[in-house]
Amino acid sequence: MRRPLSLAMLLLLVGCTNFPQLDAVISEQARRADYPVLIPAEQLLDRRGDGTVTEQTGAILLARAANLRRRAALLRGQSIDEATRLRLAPRLRRLGG
Repeated sequence: MRRPLSLAMLLLLVGCTNFPQLDAVISEQARRADYPVLIPAEQLLDRRGDGTVTEQTGAILLARAANLRRRAALLRGQSIDEATRLRLAPRLRRLGG
């Protein structure tokens, strides 16, 4: 009986600990910000649509994909400086690019 009580007390004590590393990552702007406005879940569910994919949806997605490919082709032709290339390289490797 003594061991579970000791464990519970230890967990309660740890729960009261401050974590300055976590507190330091919150900006002053975020600390001063208002709380977000809460809305009922029903309003969120009403906005989601029915999730049906139609021929029009497919055409829209194909057009968006073509536009993105065209933009990517244009960007491939542009050169970037070495510092930017080195900064982006780890991100591109993570994305598989």
